[in-house]
Amino acid sequence: PEEYAGVHRSQDALRDRMVTMDLDFFDRETEIAITEAKSGISRQDTEKIVDVIRGLRDSGKCEFAPTVRGCIVIAKTLKLRHIPIDAKNPVFGQICQDVLASETSRIGSRANRKKIEEIIQGLIDKYC
Repeated sequence: PEEYAGVHRSQDALRDRMVTMDLDFFDRETEIAITEAKSGISRQDTEKIVDVIRGLRDSGKCEFAPTVRGCIVIAKTLKLRHIPIDAKNPVFGQICQDVLASETSRIGSRANRKKIEEIIQGLIDKYC
């Protein structure tokens, strides 16, 4: 992750010995398998959560794209609180908003957060 990259420029002697590897996100099936295994919720519910997060990531509007960690946090919270995945359920929507809006920005800009929340709600309506 970007926050682990360091705050000082690497010394030339170290740069000759290190390689930075940029890794892409997991594919959809892998994200579903990880989330399902870590949370214990049904595959059908897992697919909905993963699709919302992938849709937000694909929107290109996030300072930091959400990861499978967000899927796991949402899924575990829903299971623990016995909250059904339903676009009409305001508690479900609020959990998604809280987890994803905070995970996608470090700046905390109100205008950007509002845009992200609108995208999240649209994705919830589409997939859930």
